[in-house]
Amino acid sequence: MTSFNFRQLNLALSRYSGAQRLFRLWSKGPTVLFYHGVEERVFDPVVQLLHMSLPLFERQVAYLRKHRDVISLNYLYDCIANGWKLDPRQVVLTFDDGYKNNLRIVGPLLSALKLPFAIFVSTRHIEEGQRLSTYWIRVALLYTEKKTVNLRSTNQSFSLTSREGRIAAAGRVVEVAKRAPLHQAEQIRNECIDQLTSGQRAELNNRFASDELMGWDDLGKLVAMGATVGSHCHDHCILHANQSDEEVRRQLTESKAAIEKHFGECEYLAYPNGTLSDISEVAYDAARAVRFRMGLTTISGEVTQNTDCLLMPRIHGATKYEEFCYLLNRSSRYNAAYQAARLRLLPGSESEHLA
Repeated sequence: MTSFNFRQLNLALSRYSGAQRLFRLWSKGPTVLFYHGVEERVFDPVVQLLHMSLPLFERQVAYLRKHRDVISLNYLYDCIANGWKLDPRQVVLTFDDGYKNNLRIVGPLLSALKLPFAIFVSTRHIEEGQRLSTYWIRVALLYTEKKTVNLRSTNQSFSLTSREGRIAAAGRVVEVAKRAPLHQAEQIRNECIDQLTSGQRAELNNRFASDELMGWDDLGKLVAMGATVGSHCHDHCILHANQSDEEVRRQLTESKAAIEKHFGECEYLAYPNGTLSDISEVAYDAARAVRFRMGLTTISGEVTQNTDCLLMPRIHGATKYEEFCYLLNRSSRYNAAYQAARLRLLPGSESEHLA
C-alpha cells in the first residue's frame, strides 16, 4: 500500500470512528469553500488541474447536505455585520474564474437542490471570450511539437523531450507569470501561444472545452439559478506588490463597473490566486475604496467575528473525498495561521473591517 493510500485509509477510519466529529468541537464559525470547474471527465489532469470530476463533486455536495447548512454570501455578511451567531455548521460555496461548465453542470445541480452559490469572474475574459493565461501556458508547453522552447519574455530555455520535462517547464513558467506585472504576464502568455499553430490551438481548445469561460448571457442564466456574481478582477490580474498602484485600482474599478452594468450591485471580490503574497496593501485599500463588502482570499481558516471582511479565509474543495471531509472537519486548525497572516499584511489591525 502506498503512503498516499495509507493516508486515505487513516482519514476514512477517523471519519467512521467519529474522531472527526470531535475535531468539530474546536470550530469557531462557518467555512467558505472554493472550487473552479466541474467536469464529467478529466482527460489531462495537468492541463485541467482546476476541474473536479462530477462524481466527486456530487459526493461532496451530498456530504454537505447531510452534515452542513449551505448559506449564501449575503447571509454570511449579514451575520458578521449584525453580530449574529456564526454557526460552525454553515458553509458557503464559491467558484472562481467563471468556467462554462459552471453553467452546464454546477448551476443546474445546485439550483435543483436549492443551494446558493457565488461565481467570481474575470470581466475582460467574459467580454472577449478569451481563456486564462495559465491555461495557454500549460497547454502550449505540454502539447507544442517543439522539443526545445526559448522564451525571451522569461529569459529561459526549456527541454521538452519528455512529459515530465514539459510538466516541469509549464509549472515554472506559470509561477513566473503569476509573480510578474500584468504587461509581462501577457507577454509570457503570447509567447507561449506562439509555440502552437492555429490548427493546434483550435484542436486543443476543442479537446479541453473544460477551460472555456462563460459570456454575459451565460452568467445571466446562472443568476436566474440563484448565483451571486462577484469580481475576480478585470484581467484575472494577481494584485501583488509587483503590480503598479494604478493597475490594481483599474482592475477592481473596471471589473466592478462591468458586473454592475449587467447585474446591479457587485459587492464581493475574490482575489486572483489569493494567497498572502498575492494581495498588496494597495489592493486591500482599493477593495475598501470601491466598496466591496467582502474580499475573499485562498488563505485557509474559518469565519469568525475577528475575521477581516476584506481578507476572508476560504478552504479549497480538495480533490480527494477523504481529504475534503478531513479539511472541512479540521478547519479550526488554520485559524491561528489566518490571524497571523492578516496581521502580517496589516500590522496593527485588531478587528474586522466592514466595507
